[in-house]
Amino acid sequence: MVVPALAYHKVAEIPRGAVYRANYVTPEQFITQLRYLRLRGYEAISFHDLLAYRRGEGELPARPILITFDDGYRSILEFALPALRAHRLFATVFVVTGLLGQTNRWDADELQEPLFSVDDVRRAAADGHDVQSHTRTHRDLNYLPEPDALTELRESRLELQQIVDGPVRVVAYPWGNPAHHVCRLAGVAGYDAGVILRRRVNFDSTSAFELRRIGINYTTSVSRFAWDLTRLRWRGE
Repeated sequence: MVVPALAYHKVAEIPRGAVYRANYVTPEQFITQLRYLRLRGYEAISFHDLLAYRRGEGELPARPILITFDDGYRSILEFALPALRAHRLFATVFVVTGLLGQTNRWDADELQEPLFSVDDVRRAAADGHDVQSHTRTHRDLNYLPEPDALTELRESRLELQQIVDGPVRVVAYPWGNPAHHVCRLAGVAGYDAGVILRRRVNFDSTSAFELRRIGINYTTSVSRFAWDLTRLRWRGE
């Protein structure tokens, strides 16, 4: 089974003074992309669905798609998540548990924008979206001593489980390019899967702790979006 995953950060007009412009997709682009997904028959799945399928405990739709948001910017509550629901889709939002209700402090040179609060996490979950871990403080785990990296992973999972009152089994590694030892630590911390950023789709043979996501931003044209979904499946591992 071929399973593409999309990675977004913010769906908004790019504000004056933004440093990391590649974190943005405009609302118009986002709606165009959602319409394409529906036109081509894609159905949103969760990581729970994917992992159950891999264990032989469930089936996936003919054209599954994982739609994800990193960091948990509060602005996605205002437009992106409702737009997904209007198109009969849903997302997985990866939140930084130690900064809930605060701002993107890990990007000190970037405009500071509010992140999900605890109530926002519960609101998104109640609306049918999944909320999973993006560690506790968004530090680059590759450069932390292993005990500190393990703490970032484990504490985030446990904190989020208390908030959503349910299991948290997937982590999005900050910066999207984890070293092998970080993927190993994710398993030690109690996760069943981890996601990276790589312009490839997922096959049954793709490691559960290195599931690929295609980064989407304001430079992603309609043709590029379509190509990534229809042609990357032939590119192999």
